[in-house]
Amino acid sequence: MEIVFIRHGQTDVNKDNRIQGAQVDAELNDYGREYAQKAAKNFDESQFDVVYSSPMKRAVETAEIFTKGQKQIKLDDRLLEFDFDDWDGKKMADLAKKYPDVMDPWGKVNRNYVKYAPNGETYEEFDQRCGEFLDEMYHKYSDKKVLVVAHGRLIRMMTAHYLTNGDMDKIDTMNNSALTKFSVRAGIPRLIYYNRLLA
Repeated sequence: MEIVFIRHGQTDVNKDNRIQGAQVDAELNDYGREYAQKAAKNFDESQFDVVYSSPMKRAVETAEIFTKGQKQIKLDDRLLEFDFDDWDGKKMADLAKKYPDVMDPWGKVNRNYVKYAPNGETYEEFDQRCGEFLDEMYHKYSDKKVLVVAHGRLIRMMTAHYLTNGDMDKIDTMNNSALTKFSVRAGIPRLIYYNRLLA
């Protein structure tokens, strides 16, 4: 199986450096839309046998841009972004000031954030749903090419599931509209590229 992930285009929530998890269903902003369209010109959607997307607006629109109306897009709730619950929509700078112990050296929220947002998703829960999705893809499409359009943190965890036993803190966040590709043979995943920009 070959599986390619695309992170959705930029939203105003991204631009404002706010937490954008499963509770925030933002649309692409003008820049995000234009950049995704520019990148999609260098992307060949015809090579994929199946296309999956998060059901969130920013992912669906990005999937539509990259597939150019040529592919059916299957929506899957397991591709929803990480659920920060009460923290969704909050400014990263405010959280960093108030809870410095849950910010990593790259300015991202780490796994300990649930001390202050107890209803949020844990890394373990997140890894489990990502792993279930990946296992199903391999079971169904072991000799196919799969395209998945989703979210920055989710793609980090998909990558971490394959490479670091679910330790997402070892994986950087992809840029908006960037691509990551894995080749999986005999159940063994190999990273081909990560955070590739097409424009």
